[in-house]
Amino acid sequence: MKCKEIQDKLMAYVMHEVSDTERNLIEEHIESCDACQLELKNTQLLIEVLDEVKEEQPSIAIKERFETALQEEIKLEKEKSKVVKLETKQEWKSYLRVAASVVILISGYFLGKMSNNEPEINSNKEQQALFALLENQSASKRILAISKTTTYSVDDTRIIDALINKMFVDKNINVRLAAVEALTKFSSLEKVRNALLKALETDTEPSVQIELIQVLAEIQEKRALIPMKKLLDHEETPDYVKQELAYNMPTLI
Repeated sequence: MKCKEIQDKLMAYVMHEVSDTERNLIEEHIESCDACQLELKNTQLLIEVLDEVKEEQPSIAIKERFETALQEEIKLEKEKSKVVKLETKQEWKSYLRVAASVVILISGYFLGKMSNNEPEINSNKEQQALFALLENQSASKRILAISKTTTYSVDDTRIIDALINKMFVDKNINVRLAAVEALTKFSSLEKVRNALLKALETDTEPSVQIELIQVLAEIQEKRALIPMKKLLDHEETPDYVKQELAYNMPTLI
């Protein structure tokens, strides 16, 4: 089995959702592969954190971003399965078990009820797992990590810097949108406001522009009037973005 195949099955492996044959193959590969050993460690750490940390209900918008990204990934996997011949029926069943275990884990995150009296955990272990998720190849997992940043405070500069980075460089639109929304919690910080302003000037995706316009209007960042005016005057700006600008700009005057 190749590294990609191994890493796709690690979540199911840790949760004991693979067959004995697959388990043996995975363990044999991991013994000689440093990259997969690290991925296994991060996966184990993630599950530990999800079991321990106080769960906060993510906002409806972030949950929608997550579900959209997850559906895109499922669709992509289905398309791949059309051109890649599965070796046996048992292999297909194993794939379903892996998918089911991931869905169960993620659903547990979003729907699980935890006591509001439990103390907030901002340990190094949690941050390590969070940063690992933020760099995961799966867009839905990156959004999952972003949704967990609501448990942090304005003093957690590494978390804030990571969110700013995702807002600027992530190639997935839903991840950038989730990062923008998550940053609203930290809008009291000057560097966050500056980053949101810069993103409005540089991001060319209309849906991200609209999110930024709404956020900047909500936090009453009056400096946003300048980049908003430029967008409004730009010929290539879509009409629906201009409508959003026309609606929000007066609130900043």
